[in-house]
Amino acid sequence: KKRGLSGVEFVASDDHAGLKKAIGEVLPEAAWQRCYVHFLRNALDYLPRKADDDCLQELRWMYDRRDLQEAQRDLAAWIIKWQGKYPKLVDWVEGNIAETLTFYRLPRAHHKHLKSTNML
Repeated sequence: KKRGLSGVEFVASDDHAGLKKAIGEVLPEAAWQRCYVHFLRNALDYLPRKADDDCLQELRWMYDRRDLQEAQRDLAAWIIKWQGKYPKLVDWVEGNIAETLTFYRLPRAHHKHLKSTNML
């Protein structure tokens, strides 16, 4: 910013508390997106090690929806489907997934590249 950076509208990062705080202080005008790849990796902490079903794959598919309303509708179905089997995961997802859906504010052409910190 001291060298002239301006007009930042969107920042994607992991969930590092210090980084989130710095982004909020230095770029308060920017919307923040928690990287969905990091989010899905963090979700593994709430699953048994031997979980081998489609739970996380179905959660990952939320990020391929056309818009926020479609993602929220499918998330509600995912929650109902998996609440009984993985209640800790579902509770954690419900409390944290909103941070990963900020990219839906952007034009659809940008979704693929800006929902994650991995530009590949």
